[in-house]
Amino acid sequence: MYQNWPTRMIKKNKNVENARVGVIDVGSNSVRLVVFDGAIRSPSYFYNEKVMAGLGLDLAHTGKLHPEGKERALKALRRFHEIAERMDLNSLAAVATEAVRAASDGPEFCQRVLDEIGIELVPISGDQEANLSAQGVLLGWPKASGLVCDIGGASMELASLEVGDVKKTRSSKLGPMAVMGRFDDVDAQEIYLRTGLQELTRGFDLHVDTLFLVGGSWRALAHIHMIRTDYPLRVLHDYVVNPVAFLDTLDFVENRTPEQIQEQMQISSSRARLLPMAAKTLRGLLALVDVHEIAFSSYGLREGLMYENMPANIRNSDPLIAAARAIEAGQARFPGFGDVLFDWLSPLFTTLDGSVKRLIHAACLLHDVHWRSHPDYRSEVCFDAATLANLGGIDHGGRVFLAGTLLHRYKAKRVSENYNAVRVLLQEDELNLAKTVGLAIRLGAMMSSADPEHMGRLILTPKAVNLELDAQSEEVFGEVVMKRLQAVAESIGRTATVSYV
Repeated sequence: MYQNWPTRMIKKNKNVENARVGVIDVGSNSVRLVVFDGAIRSPSYFYNEKVMAGLGLDLAHTGKLHPEGKERALKALRRFHEIAERMDLNSLAAVATEAVRAASDGPEFCQRVLDEIGIELVPISGDQEANLSAQGVLLGWPKASGLVCDIGGASMELASLEVGDVKKTRSSKLGPMAVMGRFDDVDAQEIYLRTGLQELTRGFDLHVDTLFLVGGSWRALAHIHMIRTDYPLRVLHDYVVNPVAFLDTLDFVENRTPEQIQEQMQISSSRARLLPMAAKTLRGLLALVDVHEIAFSSYGLREGLMYENMPANIRNSDPLIAAARAIEAGQARFPGFGDVLFDWLSPLFTTLDGSVKRLIHAACLLHDVHWRSHPDYRSEVCFDAATLANLGGIDHGGRVFLAGTLLHRYKAKRVSENYNAVRVLLQEDELNLAKTVGLAIRLGAMMSSADPEHMGRLILTPKAVNLELDAQSEEVFGEVVMKRLQAVAESIGRTATVSYV
């Protein structure tokens, strides 16, 4: 595994299922170190640090890396190298994108990084960058179809996805830093953007359901849209918007100075100065493509490196279930019981489709991972974890469903204020289902405390929820268990019965 990565670190961690992997990404605007940890199908961010070095400033005018940016990048890379050496990494990869690959002194800079720091910095091509960004999207959406657009400081890439496969890629010099550095005149910028976007999209199928947006400038636009629309869940990954409705946010950004954007929207100055141009670029792209929705991805090139080097069996696994299993293994009192619990309560939900059943499965795996939290706040801790955790393969509605399920797993009556704020993302029948699942998990967790081997089985009939137990379990069945069984039955309009065999 990872044999195709540019790396100078000896592989230490032999368990590739739970590798700790470092990636250094040297971009036109920023230099970042990310260390992924845990189950590689849905890796956790063990460490994440970014320095806005600005290597690509003035690249369009000079053809060289910015002198001050080089020194800032080298300083950051020295620090990153030292951090990486002190961590038990399986491997470390360092890649550079448009600024380094396009600059005349790019090779010299890479050699200096190797000689002075000891990091092998590998410039990747535009097509490679587009491909890796698209594979990053696949880390979160395994069977995704549509277009992926990754915006950086100096370049912008486009890729097409068809049911989980990357089909076509192209790179352009349409990053905001490149456009602004090339032309001072607004009319000239717009002409360059228009012709560049036409060339970038040439040959692609421009009639797709989803446009996946990758990159810091796109995410900053999503952040602004969330604030302006008072969206209740501030998670950028898999934030989905209507393209027409998003145009109002583009208007807002284009009609404000970077200073106003920074002050009003809590955006960094280095990012804010690029946003008006990024907004113009997205507007131009939306004029050329016909998409039903825009989905923002927090996964990109760095996650694409992970995905590209995954064994096929891991790549084909469900990222949500993989993440939930990893969390259960590290934090639950009884790792492995989540699968038993899911099988036990499944007879209540046989008519549901697979997409809902996997959410129920994830809830079962996560139901006990916060047992160390104070009992008075355990339900709120579960809620926050479900809505805000780094989880792939789950949309915002799924997060709220998961949160509602875990909330009712611990508190049958009291509902979190935070849950009331985000429940608008679900339909009433989905909210009711989340409650039922949570109550069933609450019952199952109590039944297992005596002996998981004697939990009995649930039988759903048109009028009742029957808990069938063996005769040896009669003494451990008490009134609290009956109350929890009744709560489950009442939530779906049935009576509760118990039988012994």
